[in-house]
Amino acid sequence: MRAVEHTFREAAGRLLEGSSGGILLAISGGVDSMVMAHLFIQWLGSGSGKPLQRKVAAAHMNFSLRQAESDGDQEFVEAWARRYDIPVYTKKVQTLDYASGKGLSTEMAARELRYQWFESLCLEHGFSFIAVAHNANDRAETMLLNLIRGTGLRGLCSMKEQNSKIIRPLLNVPRTGIVEYARENEIAYRTDSTNLETVYARNKIRHLVMPVLEQINPNVVQRMGKNADNLSQTQLLLDSLTLEKQAACATLRGFSIPCLARGGNVDFWLYQLLSPYGFNTSQIRGIAISMEGQSGKKFLSRSHILWIEREELVIRELANGLTLVKLGIEQVERTPDFVIPEDRGLAALDAGKLQFPLEVRKWKPGDRFMPLGMKGFKKISDFLVDQKVPASDKNDICVLCSGDDIAWVIGWRIDNRFRITDKTTTIMIFHQKADEPGSRLFPEDQVVVSL
Repeated sequence: MRAVEHTFREAAGRLLEGSSGGILLAISGGVDSMVMAHLFIQWLGSGSGKPLQRKVAAAHMNFSLRQAESDGDQEFVEAWARRYDIPVYTKKVQTLDYASGKGLSTEMAARELRYQWFESLCLEHGFSFIAVAHNANDRAETMLLNLIRGTGLRGLCSMKEQNSKIIRPLLNVPRTGIVEYARENEIAYRTDSTNLETVYARNKIRHLVMPVLEQINPNVVQRMGKNADNLSQTQLLLDSLTLEKQAACATLRGFSIPCLARGGNVDFWLYQLLSPYGFNTSQIRGIAISMEGQSGKKFLSRSHILWIEREELVIRELANGLTLVKLGIEQVERTPDFVIPEDRGLAALDAGKLQFPLEVRKWKPGDRFMPLGMKGFKKISDFLVDQKVPASDKNDICVLCSGDDIAWVIGWRIDNRFRITDKTTTIMIFHQKADEPGSRLFPEDQVVVSL
């Protein structure tokens, strides 16, 4: 089918224009990736016995999800690469174990593993592009999945032809065209048996929803692709307007509230400007409400803290990277029934007294703090002696710092200056993560979001 070749070459030429960089072909062994690989080889010259016009290699990840079938896919791709004398990189991973450890779905775990590996191959071997074989149906299915799960305009734009190193030269080719091209050109491929099941959400869309939509409009896949293109143009315009709003409202510490409110659409501008800091839709709605007069209230994302100070949204990093690795952190509002944890492995501190970003470091000679219940300072070295901490354990003890002050000798005692009082409105609860030296497991009845 010349239409498939024409669409592919037009897209590939556009995506690779002005660059002679190498291409890493992501090949699963399925019909989409084998047709893409065939088209690249034909286009770049090797199919006619000539040397490739640029550096090309294949990459195949064995996800260990289908036992012998997965191993067969890997052997198939390796044999294809040998046939065309193309370097091939393979990697076998235990996807289910990774998904369980990370708390991800199988699909998300596979995606994360795949793209992380592709990026590492590019860095190690100098590839400029990662070619993946997503097609027009994949784009339509992703658009529907995002719509069902809840999304904004950016999610409705679905897949793009290029996203950094990733290129999708088959994005405008429907799956039926790819299958027919494979048949006409006798391109061998593997069939993933799980693609025929309806366990995963994408397969339900593919096998149960799309056929109904195609009965209503046989060209629904192409129409949804066109809609995605139109929405992408709208998104580009909004991104440009967001940059202008950001420049107009930016302050040294965050954003000007009067500027954000000027012209209306406050919730939209807040989402555009604050979501990159990790704040979700619910938090942003709360921030919008608080902007009307609740000064001092704090909002916590996975990486930043925000509070309202007069006519300004102040944003600070919650803590440096090492701190977020070592500590789990939760923010709660003070209520009459709140009970201060007695476990010394937890620290409940007055959020209003903390200075951000926070820092965790090893204690040093000369460090001092004001132990809870005391009015004077004490050297940490003396405090550890009083607590009868074995000399062999002292070097593992860390402190949580707020500015120049020590707020918590982690696992032992908080500083009296950061204690919860009757005037405390917002509390931050810290616990040392379980894999850190000297850490204690968090009580099961105490919920903490580990950042």
